Amino acid sequence: MTSAPRSDEDDDREPDAAGSSSTRSPSASQIAAVAGTGVLYFDPNPTAAKLATAGLRLAGYAVLHAASLDQAVELCRSRGPAGDRSIAALLLDTATAPAVSAAVLRALLEVPGASELPGMLLVSRANPVPFPGAESLPSLKRPFTTPALLRFLRDSIDAAPAPKPSRARQSRDEAVLRLELALQQFFPELEPDSDTLRRFHAMLTNMAELPTLASGVTMQAELGPTKLESMLEVLDTDGARGVLAIEGPGQRARLHVDRGRIRMAESEGDEDLRLQRFVLELGRSVDSSVVALGDGDDPQGRPLALRLLQDGLVKPEDLAIALCNHAREVACTALTWTQGKLSFAPSEALHPVLGELAKRGIEPRAQAELRIAEVVLLGLRRLDERAEMGPQMAGVDDVYVRVDDEVAKLGRHAFARDELGVLELLSGRNSVKDIARKTRAGTFAVVKIIYRLARAGLARKATPPVRT
Repeated sequence: MTSAPRSDEDDDREPDAAGSSSTRSPSASQIAAVAGTGVLYFDPNPTAAKLATAGLRLAGYAVLHAASLDQAVELCRSRGPAGDRSIAALLLDTATAPAVSAAVLRALLEVPGASELPGMLLVSRANPVPFPGAESLPSLKRPFTTPALLRFLRDSIDAAPAPKPSRARQSRDEAVLRLELALQQFFPELEPDSDTLRRFHAMLTNMAELPTLASGVTMQAELGPTKLESMLEVLDTDGARGVLAIEGPGQRARLHVDRGRIRMAESEGDEDLRLQRFVLELGRSVDSSVVALGDGDDPQGRPLALRLLQDGLVKPEDLAIALCNHAREVACTALTWTQGKLSFAPSEALHPVLGELAKRGIEPRAQAELRIAEVVLLGLRRLDERAEMGPQMAGVDDVYVRVDDEVAKLGRHAFARDELGVLELLSGRNSVKDIARKTRAGTFAVVKIIYRLARAGLARKATPPVRT
């Protein structure tokens, strides 16, 4: 399906009383420009489809409405490029059932020639990118007026690139005959009929036109138009197993997904997300040499977690909990990135660290288990909390000092235990990162406490000394 630049220029137009279309009549020049142009329109909602279809037909479009996947495929097969060629564009409504619309789109792409037709989406404002890959197609958000729909349709069809010349498409019967001869030579026991051969040939052609992904990658998308929580939801629903790689601004993260859980994470570019921090935050008896370990200085080239485990620097059960806490923080941090790339590579092989833990009988349970649903819930909470704190949110390198007079007026009984722990370290010498390490509370938890204390006038940012 060919695509054109997204068209949201009419999003802010006021809808009419019907909420989705207007009864304003198109001009004679508009009708003449589109007279006879066929549009395959998929919409499972009969009310919304009736309103949109009426406006399009009034403007001169020959609308073929489909309410199910089978109807859409049959209409495209008989009236599309492989049929009588009366369909010139595809219009899919994704507001009602995004998953159904995605399935319809995949089915239409298997119809011979359908991938060359201009494709457009009608989306909801709450879900402007209804499924991965939809960001590349022009879309119009509901509610909209009939003039806005007509302009969107006309502009998308005009902006769509002309179909690429294809010898196989122009001589489809010859290509099917060649395919039949090849099958007879290598698979003489098969006797497919002509219709099956045509569909097989169409699938091979469409697969050849798809962009090639990186080795092992089955899904990739731009971070921003596609939200990380949406990708996680898809992987959770599918029970996928593999590695989700996320590239953000100057940072990278890899989440090892395993059938609804995140087993571990890897992070680059943020010193505050090193695994050592989460090992030390457990408060257990840990070898002091852990602090000095680097991620890439092992003579045997082992990952840090595997090195900690095999060298006996950390107990297996403690490492499992640290890996879970580390993965939670990495995933929540990645959920704040608005630019970058996403890619997922399925794999049944476990990371060596997880394999070593399994050999030692350490299975994910209780505090060492991290569900994808928990990550999404916690990450979205943090996004809301970040928005609430706004510019008053402390940075990890900021230094704060308590206002002793105001603290004394309230007394120790006015503070929660975690607030007292942070107050004691607000001496003007510890950064937010230092306090997080000393209290083992986590950076974001310390940031929230400092925000509350500062807004209550009990703490303030330390003033840097004046140098002469």
